[in-house]
Amino acid sequence: MIWAMTDARTVVRAHGGVCTTAQLLASGISRRSITAAVDHGGIECPRRGVFVERDAPPAAKRAVRVGGRLACVSAARLHGLRVLNEPGELHVHVGAHATRLRDPDARFTPLHSGDTRVRLHWERLGPASGLMVPLEACLAEMLACTPEIDALVALDSARERVEWRPERPQLLDDHAFDRLLDRLPASLQRVAERSCTSSQAVAETVARERFRVGGIPAKPQAALPGGFWADFLIGERLIFEVDGEGPHTAPGAFDRDRGRWAWVKAIGYAHVSFSHRQVLHDWESVESVVRMLMARGAHLAPAAVRSSGFAG
Repeated sequence: MIWAMTDARTVVRAHGGVCTTAQLLASGISRRSITAAVDHGGIECPRRGVFVERDAPPAAKRAVRVGGRLACVSAARLHGLRVLNEPGELHVHVGAHATRLRDPDARFTPLHSGDTRVRLHWERLGPASGLMVPLEACLAEMLACTPEIDALVALDSARERVEWRPERPQLLDDHAFDRLLDRLPASLQRVAERSCTSSQAVAETVARERFRVGGIPAKPQAALPGGFWADFLIGERLIFEVDGEGPHTAPGAFDRDRGRWAWVKAIGYAHVSFSHRQVLHDWESVESVVRMLMARGAHLAPAAVRSSGFAG
């Protein structure tokens, strides 16, 4: 019986974490072995004729129970993307002609029209496979479904390329990004093109977009003298940093950050930093401080600095 359970689970895993009775039978698993695998906990049957691994993410099981696959922002974290706002509803990709959709929490209860717990994404970008839609489809759905800033947070994290960590691969390389653009309408292309490869945290994406809206000239991940980098360089000399997420929380980061800020201040840069929470939830105060510093010319390079040889 344990051997049958293992075989069935292996087949389910080979199909991306979800498969049908027909697929199990075609792989040589008997109906009796399927039943044994369910009884012994190797696989589950969230929907009649459909099986998933027992340790599949709960949200993915609920999506399968509905009759589809996890989609949009509900699939984002499973793809390794950053998420600004957790979804209040389950996003499910279903076939263009799907019928007999079910309640995500009750296998035998039909899904009622207008159920606010579920957001359906009808098949337009190709069929889903496995427990969730592919990465490019997930991002395309987010661009069409969620607020622009939410979509950009996810897209930035997919495209992130850290210059000083070339060993870290992009989830969405340049060729895949071009494919994504090709499948989007022009209005969403323009949003996607505002994404960048240098953002390393949710708050960095949010700050970049708010600087853009406010007309503040802020360059993300700007190179500084001494081999240092700034989250943002406003104008020529005002460094803006977001603390509390990403590289700033790594071991030893506290001391390293203060060492580099002492250096860049000594050669004429101004520096201001805010927490992740402040950027996300108190931007009015953050922007007010930045504008006061700019009013004093903190973002402009003094003539003495320009002629010192330290210009960045």
